[in-house]
Formats: sequence, structure tokens, C-alpha cells
Amino acid sequence: MLNLADALVSARPCPCDCHANLGAVDRARGIAALYHCDDALRGWGYSPIYEVHGDLLWREAQKRNDPSYFGVAVRFGECIYRRLLGSMLHELIHAAVGDRTKANYGVPFGLPYGVPESIPPSDEEAYLAPFNFGEARAFVGVWILGRAMFQIDWDLRTARDVGTYGFVGGNALISVIRGFRPVAHIDRNHHTERYYARARKLETEARDWFTAESVKQIIALVGEAATKGRASRPKKWPEPEAIARLVPKKVGRNEQCPCGSNKKVKQCCGDSAGSTATAPQMAR
Repeated sequence: MLNLADALVSARPCPCDCHANLGAVDRARGIAALYHCDDALRGWGYSPIYEVHGDLLWREAQKRNDPSYFGVAVRFGECIYRRLLGSMLHELIHAAVGDRTKANYGVPFGLPYGVPESIPPSDEEAYLAPFNFGEARAFVGVWILGRAMFQIDWDLRTARDVGTYGFVGGNALISVIRGFRPVAHIDRNHHTERYYARARKLETEARDWFTAESVKQIIALVGEAATKGRASRPKKWPEPEAIARLVPKKVGRNEQCPCGSNKKVKQCCGDSAGSTATAPQMAR
């Protein structure tokens, strides 16, 4: 498994071309912020996953419903500035307001498209409501926390363009893990207008949760965890300025394709590898 420093040193061009579009000072600030986020997650006992498309690894653990699994998928494609940092901040918010003694911050692995079989159908919406609000809070809080904690005013991104919510009332059903029941939900792709209308309303409400006091509390919690995690770094990290100077290396045709296919680039995405091929998966 890659650690953060290894992932940064081996970074390849990203679809948003961060290395060219961000100045050296901004890039160094972004790397320093990533170090702090990584320290905090490890300080809380979690293991960030830095493999490209690490979400595929996380989903395997999700299927197993393993309560001892403390991995956190944070990397979705090759972007190490806007998208990796956005993803890390998203996870920090989940951790700061969740149960940090449990896998997935205490959120059951079967959510949001399923509920425990013990929950009556009439209670599905109420059961999912706290999860939905927590997801919305972590989604909108990325930009708020990025500015407040690291003075980053450039565009940060998460894995998707909207939060992942379980809205009851649709007709979409997907398979869920053992012990859970599928919920007929509003699908983001097939019920786009309904989904986005509810999502944006929820995200507006979640944005109001971020007061000066709540942001201050999150920053303090993250700082305490980062101090602990910094003492247990697997090795000395390079200076942020040194990482910021590294020019992303183009993907070789005989290298493994970054799209996650396990094929060589020349047998898969070809010349587009490292650009649109490494954009985050928009799958459910």
C-alpha cells in the first residue's frame, strides 16, 4: 500500500492540470495541508488509501461488512491537489463529527442504499436522515474548512459533484450487504432533477451548520489528532516545496493503466491515460 509521500512523488498528470494551473506557493500550501490531513487520519487510527481508485478497495471491505476495517479511500484518480485534498477534508469532517472508535466513523457499511433489516419500511427515511445530513455537511464543508484551516481559496473538489445520499421515494434498488434491506431510492442518474433538487436543499441546510464555533472545534480536533499522527509517520516526508516542484510524469505505454483495469496503457486507455481516463469514477 502506498503512503502519502510515495503517492505524491509518483504522481502523474491529472485531468485538471493542477501543476500548471496552480502556482508554486499554492502547490506547496496544498502539500502541507495534505500532510496535516494524513497525520490527523492516522492519529485517529485510520489508514488512508492512496492507490489510484482506492474506492474499489474500500468497496470490497464494505461488502465484507468488516467492523475492524479502518481503511479510508481518499484518492480518486491522479489529481493530488484539488481532488485529493478535497477528499481528505471530506473525510476529516466525517471523522471529526463521527464515532472515531469505529470503522467508517460509525456509519454502517450498508448505507445509504440499504437499511438494517430490523428497521420498518415506514422508518427508512428517518433512519437515513442523520446520515444524509452528515454527508451533506462533509460535502459542503470541504471548501469552508480548506479556507479556515489552510487559507486555500482555490477550487477544491470531492469525488463527485454532489453528495451521495439515500433519498427514499424512488424506484431504484441495488443489492446491499447481508443484514440490510435495499431501499427504493431516488437515483442520481435516472432521477437527476429530483435528486439534485433535494441534494442542493440539504446542502444549503448543512452549510448553515458551519458556524465560527463549529469550525473552530473541528480545527482543534484535527490539530490534536495530527500531532499524534505526525509522531508516527512511517518516514520523514519531503518538504512541501520539494514536492511542489516535481513535474508529473506522463504514463508510459507499458505501465499499468491508471483507470484501474489492470491492463497496460497501450492495451487500454492509450494516449488518454493520465487525463480523462483518470477522472474520478461517477459510479454509485
